[in-house]
Amino acid sequence: MQNLRFVSVAVLLLGITSSMAFFTAEQQEIAKNLADACQKELGVELPADFVTKMRLADPSLDNEVSKCALQCIFAKVGFTDAETGVVNRTVLAQKLSKGNPVEKAEQFADLCANNEGESKCDKAFSLHQCYHKNKSIFN
Repeated sequence: MQNLRFVSVAVLLLGITSSMAFFTAEQQEIAKNLADACQKELGVELPADFVTKMRLADPSLDNEVSKCALQCIFAKVGFTDAETGVVNRTVLAQKLSKGNPVEKAEQFADLCANNEGESKCDKAFSLHQCYHKNKSIFN
C-alpha cells in the first residue's frame, strides 16, 4: 500500500493526469506531506503553493531552493538518485506505467533519462522541465 501511495504521489508531482481531470484530496495531501518533509530536511522555506506550482511548471521554480526541493521529492519516490540526481530510468518507466500505457511510459523515460545539470538539484529541475516539454506523450 505504501508503494502505491508513492506511485500516486510521483504521478501527481509530475502532473500526469491520465484520465483524471483532477487530483483527489488524498493525493494532494500526500504531495504536500512530501514537500513538507523535504522542506524540513533541507532547512528551507517553500511557497505554500509549491506543489501546485510544481504541477503547473511555474517559472518561479527556477531557483536553487525549489530545484533542491524537487530533487528531494524525486529521490524520495525513486525517480532520481539521492546523491547524484541522475534519473533512475527503470523506476521512472515502471512507476509511470501505472495508469499509463507502458509504451508511453517507456517513451517518456527514454526522452527524459538524460537529465543534465551542474548539480543534483539542476538535474532534478531538468527532469521536471523535460516532463512539461513532453507531457503530451500521455494524452
